[in-house]
Amino acid sequence: MKLAFNEKDIIEGCIRGRSDSQRVFFQYFYSGMLALCKRYAANEDEAKDLLQEGFIKVFDNLPKFRGESSLKTWVSRVMVNNALNYIKKNNKIQFVSFDSSSDLDFADDAEYVEDLEVIHPEMLIELIQGLPAGYRAIVNLYAVEGFTHKQIAEALGIAEGTSKSQLAKARIFLKKSIDKIKVHADARG
Repeated sequence: MKLAFNEKDIIEGCIRGRSDSQRVFFQYFYSGMLALCKRYAANEDEAKDLLQEGFIKVFDNLPKFRGESSLKTWVSRVMVNNALNYIKKNNKIQFVSFDSSSDLDFADDAEYVEDLEVIHPEMLIELIQGLPAGYRAIVNLYAVEGFTHKQIAEALGIAEGTSKSQLAKARIFLKKSIDKIKVHADARG
């Protein structure tokens, strides 16, 4: 069942602190924002913590919403910024190196995208959650949020080259995980 959502009335109610408006707002955005938080979190509990903190920030900053983007885009941006602040604050960004830099030439983009298309979305979220926090943040910012490497570098306080190399290494990590899943599926099938 889709909730009735009159954006202007709900925003006004939330700004005034009306719990009924906040409940409708929360329920309307809950599933999409939880999915967003899961992409940045290491597990379900961390994702729910990020979601709760994010909604507090959304409600605190809702009077600043000017309508220059859609409300969903604005809420998503608050959630992403909250996740990035959490990662930075808790020193969760640790970049992992592989033994061989030759792995960086692992496959072309078409093969990688094809592999991602055969993975169930929930399985892909689990694979992303299994990435080290730095990889996870960069994959999400680049592939999902559409950030450039320059924007990622600024958001995470790293060099642009680090963003590029860590994305490549994260892709290798995901590719190897996907290959293992495919081998197990082929063995069963």
